[in-house]
Amino acid sequence: MTLRIGVVGASYAQGTHLPVYAALAAEGVVELVAVATAHRETAEAVAEKYGARPHVGFEALCADPDVDLVDVATRPSGHREMVLAALDAGKDVLCEAPLAPTVADGEAMAAALGGQRGIVDMQSRFRHGLVELRRLVRDGFVGRVDNVAVEAFYPTFTQPAAVAGSGWCADARFGASSLRVHGLHTTDLLRWTFGELTDVRGTVATRQPEWPGGVAATSVDSAAYTARTADGAVVSLHTSWVAPFGAGFRLLVHGSGGMLLAEAAGHTGHFPVRLSGTRDGDLRELVPAEGGATDPFAALVRALAVGDHTDLPTFADGIAALRVADAAEAAG
Repeated sequence: MTLRIGVVGASYAQGTHLPVYAALAAEGVVELVAVATAHRETAEAVAEKYGARPHVGFEALCADPDVDLVDVATRPSGHREMVLAALDAGKDVLCEAPLAPTVADGEAMAAALGGQRGIVDMQSRFRHGLVELRRLVRDGFVGRVDNVAVEAFYPTFTQPAAVAGSGWCADARFGASSLRVHGLHTTDLLRWTFGELTDVRGTVATRQPEWPGGVAATSVDSAAYTARTADGAVVSLHTSWVAPFGAGFRLLVHGSGGMLLAEAAGHTGHFPVRLSGTRDGDLRELVPAEGGATDPFAALVRALAVGDHTDLPTFADGIAALRVADAAEAAG
């Protein structure tokens, strides 16, 4: 049976989610049934563009009997109410990351799951270069993992267009920070590849209190943390989304027998990843930086559609990533 999808929200969703659903619907992988927004004009315009049914308000979409899975593609401050409505209607849920503004909100959502699936859109797990990095680590390419270091510096909110499209990220009340949005995807990658992170210690700051266009910013824009893996490897992450000359993403894995390096020009959910490695000191490219901006999300949806839940990020994964952010931000 084809997976029938309803999408709540049409702002961010029009950049990634809706075009992917339309492409996969043309292949017969999914069916895009409905789109809901808060305003009738927007709902009707977007639904017509993608050949879907318009709904005004998420409640109407959640009640639609033709929808199997509700994709909540809104800012995190609305996730709890929308996800609970979908679950109460008996729907499976795909929720945009971060799962929720707080761990408590995420736990309430997870507690309501029952027999339904709760998936978080931490799509970097499906970027080919990172899938291969994880496989090589688990196959022993680097031997014993000793050190993992990530730098992720992006100029995102130094750019007026990004602020205009996602200005809510400036407001901490909406569950935003560089560690809870872009950085959350990196935290999920670290957990997925190396296991649970313990002994998390961090430091955070709001270094750019005003964004282009005069937007006041209260959210954390620069953050760093250290942690340990279950088998004792030392991990570090340093990230910012207001670095004017930020060169993107860089993840280094040093082990007793080798080294791996993953690099991307931007956030790994949208930029291809180049993977290099060595076991003899001669660094060689293992996976080229190829693929489109929406490839990881399309791969995640394909896995959902065929019932392959092996590597899908669950609500539990979303909560675990929020716990890491809490621990890192605790020092203020």
